[in-house]
Amino acid sequence: MSPGRILSPWVLCLGTILLVAAGCATSPGGVSSGGRRSVVNPGQRSNEGWPFWPQQMRVHPLSQFVKDRHTGDLLLEARIEFSDAWGHTCKAYGEVVIALHDADPLHFEDKEIGSWAEDLTDLEQNQVFFDDITRTYLFRLEIEGMTVPDECELQVLFHSADGAVLQGVYIVQK
Repeated sequence: MSPGRILSPWVLCLGTILLVAAGCATSPGGVSSGGRRSVVNPGQRSNEGWPFWPQQMRVHPLSQFVKDRHTGDLLLEARIEFSDAWGHTCKAYGEVVIALHDADPLHFEDKEIGSWAEDLTDLEQNQVFFDDITRTYLFRLEIEGMTVPDECELQVLFHSADGAVLQGVYIVQK
């Protein structure tokens, strides 16, 4: 037997022990920590509940009037985007109230064209409204029989289940 064959298993064992002792092992879950600890956003404490509640909401610029391809009726597609404290898009849990007004400032106060309320606490409805591709909630609102001017203001109010209230406004052209 040659001396090289006897030392090979010992060299492998010694090498493994040195690697583990040097800190090249992985953290729990199989992900290397790289010697750094995860940092929680200073504005958020981990014991305050779910940290990914929506902090901002906007009426997405893809909101528009469209013709229903089956009926030919005019619809308002209102797209609402929520983002968390880090600016990442997220889902929402609460109630959305959408109102359409005449954008003309002279008619605004007395010209609510229509309003709709949608319950996003119903998880089935929440999933139906959420568009995975745009990461927005899509509400296809019927406006048949309503007088709609060429320029409308779309107002959205969100009452989150955690007590927060968010609002957004967007001008929609007919």
